[in-house]
Amino acid sequence: MADKLQGTTVLVTGGAGGLGKVIATAYLNEGANVVVCDINEERLQQVRGELESIGRFLAVNTDITDEFAVNKLVDTTVTKFGRLDIVVSNAGMTDKFDPVGSLSKEHWDRIINLNLTGSFLIFKAAVNAMQKQSPSGGTIIQIGSTASWHGTAAGAAYTASKHGVAALVKNTAGFYEGKGIYSIGLSIGAMIDTNIQDGFKVLGGFNTEAYALSISANFEPERQAVQLKDVAKYCVFLADRDIAATANGTMITFNKNHPRA
Repeated sequence: MADKLQGTTVLVTGGAGGLGKVIATAYLNEGANVVVCDINEERLQQVRGELESIGRFLAVNTDITDEFAVNKLVDTTVTKFGRLDIVVSNAGMTDKFDPVGSLSKEHWDRIINLNLTGSFLIFKAAVNAMQKQSPSGGTIIQIGSTASWHGTAAGAAYTASKHGVAALVKNTAGFYEGKGIYSIGLSIGAMIDTNIQDGFKVLGGFNTEAYALSISANFEPERQAVQLKDVAKYCVFLADRDIAATANGTMITFNKNHPRA
């Protein structure tokens, strides 16, 4: 096991399964202290069983839409490991591909609350913790999507939420870089082995008519799916402070050229 990131503390939201778990494991393998949060207790128990014996790992049940819970999560992280260096804001859910005319307010509220408000609360708590570490600061990595810049990669709610987190990345980068806090987003293409697909089950399937009009309809999984391990490698790459400073304020497209540039 490498020790490149020994002494570095990383927090990954939505980290008990799917992409978040792969990212968390990649940081662990580089020697970092890693905290994951999730709201799915079954997955948390499973990941504890797999990774807790390493000794540099903590898994916490947290609702990231609850400001008190998010602040407690960050406080717990700093108390256990002494500092917070990297946050990967990964937790989120997809929508049903509903365009605005057929989108229920209930579904809009649920997706915006998790994907956008949850990210805001994580950013806020992370920035406030990292400011205390100035000038060393920290790095926040937001998991975005092709829907962060393209209008028909998903439905209206998911698209609005991912455009919103892109704005959050850029605003945070501009206001806090002087304190050594860097904010970077990854505009990731479609992935086929991550828990975000659970959203279809929660929301009750998806809008097949709208899906047929989306850019996702011509997606070829075997050729165009982004691999979770590759996203994790990029997150580890951004642990380098010089690289993070260079990438500050950017949304890096990471989508195997789908949709085509």
